[in-house]
Amino acid sequence: MKYTTLLFDLDETLFDFKKAEKYAICKLMSLYNIAPTEVNCRIYSEINDSKWKMLERGEITRSRLLIERFEDFFNAVGAEGEPQEADCAYRGFLSEASFLLDGALEVCEKLSEKYTLYIITNGNGFVQRGRLKNSPIMQYVKSTFISEDIGYNKPSKEYFDFVLAHIDEKDKTKLLVIGDSLSSDILGAKNFGIDSCWLNRSGEQIKNAADYMVNNVAELLDIL
Repeated sequence: MKYTTLLFDLDETLFDFKKAEKYAICKLMSLYNIAPTEVNCRIYSEINDSKWKMLERGEITRSRLLIERFEDFFNAVGAEGEPQEADCAYRGFLSEASFLLDGALEVCEKLSEKYTLYIITNGNGFVQRGRLKNSPIMQYVKSTFISEDIGYNKPSKEYFDFVLAHIDEKDKTKLLVIGDSLSSDILGAKNFGIDSCWLNRSGEQIKNAADYMVNNVAELLDIL
């Protein structure tokens, strides 16, 4: 068996983040008397995604990200609100939303019979711990590595240095990173010298992006 250890990204790899995000932002919009329309949900999602991409590139701090996303959102939809209070409420709602992608639980159960599973995530510590606490996948996961707790984000070398120092397997050739993000999961693995599997749920046509590619989490069982 080539690998002993699987490093799973969380959102859009095991957890359905789009569903969780919609749940949380709709509850927040109700608090601020903003119509919870598909358009407004999309506006927030695009703003939020752009801020996290900036964080990956080192262009913004995490504390600024959490505030600016709501400053920009309120401006975009013409609403008034205190961004810090909105962020606190939103994270509370998001911490409740631990929706799994189809097949994720079954895949984790099956793979845990042969591999040691860890979670590597760039998410907020409070939110991710809340979502993971009651998730049935945790019975198959040995440990989790949340970037806010570590002090570094994927794809930085420092993040992966920390992970390697705190897992049982030290041989990089025995590790496989599995994630949906080319800019954090796959790039981070490549720069650190670890094999990777890209969960290409969008169906993008990008050749040689990772060592392996699957279109849904269930297909992992075909290669592992």
